[in-house]
Amino acid sequence: MRPGMIVLIKTGRDKYNGMKNFHKVGTGMSAEATEWLIDQGIKVMGIDQWGWDLPLPYMAKKAKESGNSELFWEAHLVGKKKEYCHMEQLVNLDALPYTGFKVAVFPLKIVGASAAPARVVALMD
Repeated sequence: MRPGMIVLIKTGRDKYNGMKNFHKVGTGMSAEATEWLIDQGIKVMGIDQWGWDLPLPYMAKKAKESGNSELFWEAHLVGKKKEYCHMEQLVNLDALPYTGFKVAVFPLKIVGASAAPARVVALMD
């Protein structure tokens, strides 16, 4: 992959955005999948579902069964070992081609925060 490449993961779950059960439906990224992308040279990635990780009820169940609280937000926690940024709750990824566009990200500046809302814009050539 070329340096500076961004990976956007289209799940189609953005159609649930704004619905009461948005955090319960869909899929997400595991720690292993996140590390694999980083190891391929991807430092910025995004997804069109509730969060980067697997759905909240799934994480809660697995953490409770195992007694391992690090199963909560395991894909987020990859950032402790390997630097990367991700974007969540993207919409309209189905309107984009697979390649040939640029992505501009305009996050809100929040002092001392590790996350912020952002306007994410695709720039078509």
